[in-house]
Amino acid sequence: MHYIEESKKSVEEVVETIQKIISNFGFGILHIHNVKNTLNSKGIDFDNECQILDVCSPKVAEEFLSHDMSLSVIMPCKISVYSDKGITKIGMNSLTQLVDDINPDFIQLAQQTQKTLLQIIDEVK
Repeated sequence: MHYIEESKKSVEEVVETIQKIISNFGFGILHIHNVKNTLNSKGIDFDNECQILDVCSPKVAEEFLSHDMSLSVIMPCKISVYSDKGITKIGMNSLTQLVDDINPDFIQLAQQTQKTLLQIIDEVK
């Protein structure tokens, strides 16, 4: 399952807004992958804007990893901001579902973390 919201802002505006507010939610950005620029630099003519943000809450990461290192395969969380037929979209996978597939003991923390990520998306759209 994944979540997708539309925005009237440009991809760049959404990414900039996430960068400004994410620390208010206890998260940080580890890296931003600019897919269009990367593909263009490899000689691929790709027109759609697409930036994938690797986001992480140190407290959540510590809780997951101190109990089950196999949860590292779903980290960091990703928020994708992209244009599709001229419409800016913000998406993410269901963290709850990903955690449930690996270790259901952490479903409550996953639900809480997912709720926070969805609040971030709702605020920036």
